[in-house]
Amino acid sequence: MKKIISTLLVLALALGLCSVAMADTVKIGGIAPLTGAVSVYGLLVKDGVDLYVDEVNANGGVLGQQVEITWLDDIGDAVEATNAYNQLASSGICALIGPVTTTPTLAVGTRAAEDRMPMITASATAYDVTSAGDNIFRACFLDPYQAELMAQFAKENLEATKVAVLYDNTNDYSIGLQESFVAKAQELGMEVVASESAVEGDADYTPQLSKIADAEPDAVFICYYYETAALVLRQSVDVGLESWMLGADGWTNIQMQLEDDLSLLDKSAYCDGFSTEGGSEVTDAFVASFEAKYGTAPALFNALGYDAAKIMLTAIENAGTTEAEAVIEQLKATDIEGVTGHITFNDHNDPIKSAFIKGFENGEPTVITRIDP
Repeated sequence: MKKIISTLLVLALALGLCSVAMADTVKIGGIAPLTGAVSVYGLLVKDGVDLYVDEVNANGGVLGQQVEITWLDDIGDAVEATNAYNQLASSGICALIGPVTTTPTLAVGTRAAEDRMPMITASATAYDVTSAGDNIFRACFLDPYQAELMAQFAKENLEATKVAVLYDNTNDYSIGLQESFVAKAQELGMEVVASESAVEGDADYTPQLSKIADAEPDAVFICYYYETAALVLRQSVDVGLESWMLGADGWTNIQMQLEDDLSLLDKSAYCDGFSTEGGSEVTDAFVASFEAKYGTAPALFNALGYDAAKIMLTAIENAGTTEAEAVIEQLKATDIEGVTGHITFNDHNDPIKSAFIKGFENGEPTVITRIDP
């Protein structure tokens, strides 16, 4: 009987060890708006992250283990994002990719900082995102940086002397863009003749656009994501506004909203963090892999998701462990060739990398100029 019991115990232990071995993965969490008004950005980021995770797993994984990523939907809401983080943290993840938009990322960053959770957002651009803790990083450049570049573009490329701004004074992303654009425009000697606000997602922007039109600016900085920005472009024609219309990275894919009248983009330009034109070998390989997996060319948020995953998983591999402090140390030491350019981090955990100013030809984005750090 003792021999039987002993044998059963050995078998049980063996099965238990086998079970542990089979479940032995590097677990990371992903938070993004997978449904709701800003889900387009979440789904784009998720596709980029998933592609890199697939490639890593196909090549042996990280630390000799497969990477397991669990995605939760925050619908673009801070409370939902915080709940998602709490759920993921309780499940035993060792790192977080996300959230995607600024307000949820600010909320989650506070919790992640308290937990010392290694965290990287692909696309949240407000300055304070990485201020919450030295364990929080981003793959995109900041609102102030791109807003300043667009003010510089208005001055140097468009020879603008008068500019205006339309923004949402309830949205962190929009406020950050507006403040930095206005400050840089004034520094460059341009007159800010109008600064109008309206909530993103409204149906009618003609009251604000009429006031802007009366001020006769040479260029207008539209601080909205692409769906609202497209509506603003349509309504600007209705009020007789003929200025150049400028945007930031939230304008990515705006042409999809204007396919019935692509001429609305003829005098438009925006700041982007990714281009397939004249890319490096790394970028070219990414484009080919993305098209093979998804059947379409990658956009900025796809590329940012891919780079965010590359930064995080490279840091874990270089740390030789999933222990948080070791991973954070390696995140700070990041020095890689990403698909959005060569990436290192400054003291604020913001990436140092290139930016692109894009205009449109026949409705298709095309690079006007590349700005290197």
